Amino acid sequence: MPFFLSLFFVGSGWILLRGALQRWEWLVDPPTEYWFFYSQSLLKLLFGSEGCRALTIAMGAMFMAVGALLVVVSVSTAFFAQ
Repeated sequence: MPFFLSLFFVGSGWILLRGALQRWEWLVDPPTEYWFFYSQSLLKLLFGSEGCRALTIAMGAMFMAVGALLVVVSVSTAFFAQ
């Protein structure tokens, strides 16, 4: 189970990074009218489009780092459990 969770984190981080670097409109430039139910709209409202992009890049990097850490922990736990 932790291995699949780590793959989810790595995949989510990769999507966030790729979307922010390629400036996917729904991710880094959403309409600000949706701020109350879409976090990216709130980020754009508070920090502007470039701030939203920078925070999305940071969030993607953090997701990938947590996923990589979970991979290491799950693999080492499985290895030492034998």
